[in-house]
Amino acid sequence: YTADTRDHEDHTFSGIMFDIVAKTTMPIKYLEIHAIWVRGHLGIMQVFVTPKSHKEQYRHPELWKPIHKGEHRPSMHNLVPLLIDPPLVLKPGDSIGLYVHSSLPNDQGLVYNNQRGRETHNDDFLRILPGMAHTSRFPFNPIGFWGHTSWRQPREFVGRLSYGVKFLLWNDNTHSSFPKMFRRAVEAALNPLVDKKSKRILPSAVIRYIFNYCPWNWFDIEETAKILNNERSSGFNAVISGVTRRLRDSKEAAKKACLIS
Repeated sequence: YTADTRDHEDHTFSGIMFDIVAKTTMPIKYLEIHAIWVRGHLGIMQVFVTPKSHKEQYRHPELWKPIHKGEHRPSMHNLVPLLIDPPLVLKPGDSIGLYVHSSLPNDQGLVYNNQRGRETHNDDFLRILPGMAHTSRFPFNPIGFWGHTSWRQPREFVGRLSYGVKFLLWNDNTHSSFPKMFRRAVEAALNPLVDKKSKRILPSAVIRYIFNYCPWNWFDIEETAKILNNERSSGFNAVISGVTRRLRDSKEAAKKACLIS
């Protein structure tokens, strides 16, 4: 996955601090940030991380951990990846502060924006929040290029995050983390009244085993809603119909892929 921010090229200078928040709306175990992409005249680039937020920590270098250092050629028009190895790991609900810094002795090191909203980026898995720019070639230096404070607010990160996610498998303990229609399908299939209405032929242990292998987005929201709202169909039959349809569609897609190749 990638998270691309707005890019108005409002300013260039030495650094940018901002926060990243891992959202709790998706059934994931964690996400991993593998690279931070930036542009500017660059030079010696460093990236630092701190738990929770940069807001209370920007005056305390000892609370930040270095996670990247390398020299990079100028690239004013194309984003350049700053690789993070090992990657940053965030669990749902976690937040971190990031600080990206260029050591060039001028004001061309890094491109960033003025703040244009409460969020710089928001997708299914994470949020990037506005922060502050830094105007000193020395990391965390409180004295700026013109001799007074080096921090500028409100500013926004310009660039991209490359990240991956580890999805949860369904089980009784992770049930509440899955989308509403997925939960309704599970609950319908395991409903104790199903046995009397539709003569369920699979034991509950087998049904649980099947759901454990279904991806989080297995049940199409609109189509499944229509089936579940059909009074002529029991909940269990609705689930079986939904699974059958998805299997059929997957089979047809595989056939087409083979023909194209």
